[in-house]
Amino acid sequence: MTYSKHFPPDDCPPSQSDIASGQFYRFIKKAHLRPHPKDFLSWRQEFSDKECPAGLSECQACGVSIHSSLDDAKNLSLRIPRFKNMKIAKGMLSGKLGRTKHTPSRHEKSHHTWWIPEDSEPCKVFELIDANKEDSTKT
Repeated sequence: MTYSKHFPPDDCPPSQSDIASGQFYRFIKKAHLRPHPKDFLSWRQEFSDKECPAGLSECQACGVSIHSSLDDAKNLSLRIPRFKNMKIAKGMLSGKLGRTKHTPSRHEKSHHTWWIPEDSEPCKVFELIDANKEDSTKT
């Protein structure tokens, strides 16, 4: 699998990460009918000239945030202002879509970092959902 040249050369994605697999949720910034490639840019791709935020490794900045729990994502959108106007997309990941690592925080127990290979199209496996109507007991 080939990853972007902007990834750190040593152990990124980490050797302790998992092959991408399972259902995940991603916040989508813009309200379009379906996810776009730009919705899957990493922090590093969006801010290539900025220094990495405190508490975030350069490798983690090259991945994107996803959640394994819809309830976690919904709660985050209620608590954090920047997520309130975002949509939630649901997708099923498989091995050809890279690697993931569980990277929880105090408020995001189901947070994962996802490293997406250069030749993949993650927007094709995600769809926008109505999080209020989605049955979170299925996740």
